Amino acid sequence: MSTPTPAGSSSPTVTYAARHAAGDAGQDQQGTTSLPAAKMPVGPGVVTVVGLILAVLVAALGVVGVHDALIAAGTVAGTPWIDAAVTPFNNLTPHVWLVPVGVALVVLGLWLVLTALRPRRRTAIALDARTGVFLRPRDVAELARNAARDVDGVTSAKVTAGRRKVAVVARATARDGVEQKITQAVTIRLQALTKAPRVRVTVKTEGGS
Repeated sequence: MSTPTPAGSSSPTVTYAARHAAGDAGQDQQGTTSLPAAKMPVGPGVVTVVGLILAVLVAALGVVGVHDALIAAGTVAGTPWIDAAVTPFNNLTPHVWLVPVGVALVVLGLWLVLTALRPRRRTAIALDARTGVFLRPRDVAELARNAARDVDGVTSAKVTAGRRKVAVVARATARDGVEQKITQAVTIRLQALTKAPRVRVTVKTEGGS
């Protein structure tokens, strides 16, 4: 309920409902812009693993370089590792097997480029909200599990959830109509997600299969 405007006042009183409606539109009565929506959480990319492997290889090459530099300086005695590795290839002549090796190296290089450009895997599922709210797959599984357990006749339920599919394996006292009820209950519980996942339900009777 709004407060009456005092006599002589030129600005009307803004009610809570009006402020709330303005906030939903993305801007309040004072022109303040709402916070931007949060970005989709993502996990580390495959390139992270490749980067770690390359870092280890570069570190190993550094160790080899330091070893051979010490030998060249006369600090330590021994045979340079680089010379030992390169010497067997001094008399190498063109062979047919070099062609597939070259092709394999080209393919490996292209794979590394594509791996570096590949988008990172999404680790959450978006809710239908303006502020960017997300759920982890295990949270979605918990919601679906609770919805399945609330169905009459269901004694237990196991749920596996992903970004596109939810699989429910439930145990019940009887099968008649339980599968449809579980599907409906889980679908309703997850309708707040921006993209409704496919729900697959398997019902097993207690003491049976």
